[in-house]
Order: sequence, then C-alpha cells, then structure tokens
Amino acid sequence: MPISFLELVPVRPHATVVIEGEAGPAQFEITGITLTALAEIARKYPAFAHVVEGNAGLMSSTEAMPAIIAAGLGHHGDSDYERHAGLLPSDLVISLAGEIIKLTFPARPSLLAEPEPAEPEPAQPTDGGLSANRPAVISQLRLSS
Repeated sequence: MPISFLELVPVRPHATVVIEGEAGPAQFEITGITLTALAEIARKYPAFAHVVEGNAGLMSSTEAMPAIIAAGLGHHGDSDYERHAGLLPSDLVISLAGEIIKLTFPARPSLLAEPEPAEPEPAQPTDGGLSANRPAVISQLRLSS
C-alpha cells in the first residue's frame, strides 16, 4: 500500500563500532550525517566543503573530524561531544570519521521503481555491412615508409 511522502521515514545507514576503553570495550551506534549537518559542518570548516564536493580527501579536513564524529553519534553541534571526540587518539578519530563518511555516502541502488526500457538495437544488415541506411565501416589505410 503506497504511503504519503510525508510519512516516509527511510532507514538511515548505521553501524555499531566497538571502542576499547579503560573500563573495557564499549559499543556505539554511528549513522550517516544529514544533509543539514553536512552543510553546517562545511560552513564551519571550509576544508571539509572540498571533501563533500569530492575535490579532496578526508585527511585534508582533520579539524572537522570531531564535529563529524559528534554528528555521526547523533549529537550534531553538541560542543561537549565535539570536544571529547577531539581528545580521542588520532587513529581512532580518523577511523571513526572515515566510517561515518562511508555511512553518509553509501552506494545506493537506483531509486527508480522501474527503469525506462532501453532503445532496441537496430537490426544488423545481412549484406556484408553494406546498407542503404548505414555506411560500411572503412578501416584506415596503413602508410608504409
């Protein structure tokens, strides 16, 4: 049964990460970042805008990584989460931010319910490539010196 677009709640890509802490392993749910959060982070960190545009790699905007992590944990703009994310070991910050970016830009299949049918290929002539409708393929002459 069709639903209204306004009732649509798509499943946001998510993953569970395990971080080893002093008290033992801790699990956290991370998700992709909303378009609004991406835009706000890109305004605050201009180097991140180049990442979103596809003109730079994530490592070119390391200053944005704590904000990306906070947003991926569901706390976009929360300065406490951003500050704490910035205190994590560098390899963990880079890994978490990278996973959140992967969830933000997943490879999705086409959203079209039924793709448009492809144009049928014209029938191949049976007269050796010569046809009134289509010129014959002529290969270039080889020059010898």
